[in-house]
Amino acid sequence: MMPRRVLRSISWALVLGLMIFFIYVLENYAVEQGVMGEGAGQANAEFPRAILEKLNDLSVYEKVADNGRLALYFEPVTSSIAVEDKDTGTVWASASDVSDEAAGGSQLLKDSLKSPFNFSYADIGRPTHEVVTSNLISSFPHIEKAAVTDGISVTYRFDQLSLQFTIQFTLDDNRLVVYVPVSEIKEEGNYALVSIEPVPNLAAGTDLDEGYIFYPDGSGAISYFKTSHPQYRERYSALVYGSEDIFGKNGQRAENAYLPVFGIHKNGRGLVAYITEGEYESRLHYSPSGYLVNVNRASAEFLYRREYSAAIRRGESARRVESEIRAFDHRMVYHFLPQEYSDYSGMAGAYREYLLQAGKLHKIIDEAQTLPLALTLFMGIKEERVLKDRFVQATSFEQAEHIIQELNAAGVEEMSVIIKGWMRGGYGDYPDQASAAAELGGVSKLIKLTRSAKESGIDLFLNFNNMDANSKNLGFKKMTAVMKDPSKLPLQNYYGDSLLLNAATAASRFRSSQKQTLAGYGAAGIDFAGYGAVALADHSEWNPSTRKETVEQWLSMLQESREMNGKAAVQGGNQYVLNRVDRISDLPLEDSRYVFTDEAVPFYPMIVHGYIPYSGNIPLNIHYDQSKGLLKWVEYGSMPFYELTWHEPDELRYTEYRKLFSSAFEQWSPVIVEQYKEMNERLGFTWKLAMTSHRKLERDVYETTYEDGTRVIVNYGSIPYEVEGTQVKPLDYAVLVKEVRE
Repeated sequence: MMPRRVLRSISWALVLGLMIFFIYVLENYAVEQGVMGEGAGQANAEFPRAILEKLNDLSVYEKVADNGRLALYFEPVTSSIAVEDKDTGTVWASASDVSDEAAGGSQLLKDSLKSPFNFSYADIGRPTHEVVTSNLISSFPHIEKAAVTDGISVTYRFDQLSLQFTIQFTLDDNRLVVYVPVSEIKEEGNYALVSIEPVPNLAAGTDLDEGYIFYPDGSGAISYFKTSHPQYRERYSALVYGSEDIFGKNGQRAENAYLPVFGIHKNGRGLVAYITEGEYESRLHYSPSGYLVNVNRASAEFLYRREYSAAIRRGESARRVESEIRAFDHRMVYHFLPQEYSDYSGMAGAYREYLLQAGKLHKIIDEAQTLPLALTLFMGIKEERVLKDRFVQATSFEQAEHIIQELNAAGVEEMSVIIKGWMRGGYGDYPDQASAAAELGGVSKLIKLTRSAKESGIDLFLNFNNMDANSKNLGFKKMTAVMKDPSKLPLQNYYGDSLLLNAATAASRFRSSQKQTLAGYGAAGIDFAGYGAVALADHSEWNPSTRKETVEQWLSMLQESREMNGKAAVQGGNQYVLNRVDRISDLPLEDSRYVFTDEAVPFYPMIVHGYIPYSGNIPLNIHYDQSKGLLKWVEYGSMPFYELTWHEPDELRYTEYRKLFSSAFEQWSPVIVEQYKEMNERLGFTWKLAMTSHRKLERDVYETTYEDGTRVIVNYGSIPYEVEGTQVKPLDYAVLVKEVRE
């Protein structure tokens, strides 16, 4: 007989072993891939698949609305919709007309091409939350329809998931409106809704169609439909207003989706689609043919929860989704365009008109104004040393005044100037102080500089960053003053020394003293760093905010500053700033160069040209190809842009601002004056005009047209281009004025 001590030890060992096994099962248990997403969350044997072959036959649909311009049709089995454009005779169906054989891919993917929506969900009752994607055909729900004014409301109930949501389709003039009310989302079990992607295949193009899809990658990009293409491993997928991976931990950062819009040009017909409500919680997709299936398609995905990595033990984490739904309504408009305006220029014109009518875009540029020079002056920065940091003066306030006066006297009469690194601590000592750096001349010299600029009619903005934060400047307030992710950890870089200041904390600091101090310097306005390029949710325990609430706090500071100073500027051009600012800087004049992109296009400039002054993100003095950089200004209608210092940039070589390898004013002054005068003389009169058209004439040759009929031909190539008796030399441009001006 075993001793009692041995039996006790064996018992404890068994208990411990069972506990370890139980913990292992819990932590590694996940929904088997393919059970609920790839095929899908509930049995679909009863789905009448024969109807899928008829979804491109309008006779199986019932007409549910007709406003004289458009007719809306509804197929009751699948809830597919179709819109007939009576002006063009085109029928736009939510179900793709590509055959299963031509589409390729898995059955789930083939089914998704016929589905009126995709959706994703997760079982949040499990330790690991696997997000499962499905569609109406794979997870056949109970469908209830109800008539509404000018359309139909469709409710989908997934009984085995205990999920329910409603999508409403209505007509408004020449537009289809898709509305998903958050109040109609029901979650009565462990399954939580993560996203809904309505009509993901509307106007999808096959390899045999002619056309392209526009997507808002940076300044804008298009990808053509092609009969021959590779199998792509990625697609364009962008969170509206910028990635939440602010420090680039997940790889190379792409350009922002500054505008919640995309467009499809197919067989001579076109539409532009834009989100009018809920864009802060939305993602835009463009999937080229060859990505999963052989169909070109674009869509918006409405987001209700985010995935994140939650720590469960030291060094270990589990994928989770947020427990609370992001309670926002979503509304999407599909604007069907006249045939003659169905290209990306027509899309831009229709979208600009919407922004103007909705009060989301204002006109700042004066009718008498000509082309300004965009000039950034870099002032100072700390050089970190072992014993004591050294403040490196690149440009003093007096020297900045001299630069502006000299350029003005040489004939540069219109300028928009930003001074960077002017405050105590210099550039990069975040969050910025509102006091002027003594090493640059102090308060008196700064006021003298701003007064001199105003007397010359020149806008001078003080760059100010109250978004970024260095950990060394936060002290004991680090955990309460910074933004946090869903797992309540600070949003920070890999080393933990760069963070983001909580918007409520930034607003409190700004209103307590900074706002008055900044206004006292007499500048034309403040240039708020990052406000136009970032939108982040903050999961702080003390001051939580959604992406929209964070942006609203930033915009309230911008508006208060604008009321005190007269003007305001921002870095980046997210749509929410277009009715708030007087200047946009750091706007990319290119795209992210995805492998499937065929052309970068000036869609964003076609929205704002003639309304808000804007400049690019690469100064010509450090551009990798200065000839082509100047031509890009001409093609995209932006201000000529330089970033200068008074001293040689070698002074900055041991600082964190080493990009200015060529910036000395003495070297660049004659070049700037010559280039500016030439551009202003030839193009200055177009500055106040809307950009109405852009097109590629041939390889390396592009045409930009303004509202008065003026055409600008840019030749990036190596051989001359002839147009209407005018020769455009290589790496040059020509301005063709429609009529003689007095």
